[in-house]
Amino acid sequence: MLSGKKKEMIITFKEYENGGKIDVYQIVDQTTSDFKRVYACCEYFARQGKHVIITPSFSGDVFRNPNYLFIYASLMGTPYWGKCPDFCVDGVWYEHEGFDVKKDLSDKKKRVLTFGNMIHRGMLQSERIIIEDCKIGRFYAKRNIFNRVHKEKQNIKEVYIRTDEGLELLYICRKEEG
Repeated sequence: MLSGKKKEMIITFKEYENGGKIDVYQIVDQTTSDFKRVYACCEYFARQGKHVIITPSFSGDVFRNPNYLFIYASLMGTPYWGKCPDFCVDGVWYEHEGFDVKKDLSDKKKRVLTFGNMIHRGMLQSERIIIEDCKIGRFYAKRNIFNRVHKEKQNIKEVYIRTDEGLELLYICRKEEG
């Protein structure tokens, strides 16, 4: 349930019969192509009955911005304090990462580099990442994430690829993994 101030700052975009809901902070720029991709990710979770809130980005000294302090207060004390993840699903933060659609992905090396860059940028914002489909092989992608988590000890809890059909889960951390 949203508190009074949050209710004033948020508009409801869509509600589903199963209780799922997509809310958006009024200060989010809804005209960007990134917003459309983030919204598509949020639909995936809201259709499952989850409450999703799309959050704004801030530039400059975010700690001087009272809206940042209010919206992202739950990040305080985490490695992501000072960051602006794209959305929150039932209190859990997610970051969407894309790439320039004009980028040449004709060879495998370019796709591998694009994949790695999206994972890296996403990890700076959240431990739960959704990346755009750069036509990377799923075996390679899963092995890359496994190595990041188990060999390099990188903090990754979930990774999805956003395809034309929706979100495809690549990795989820089991509780016993940490």
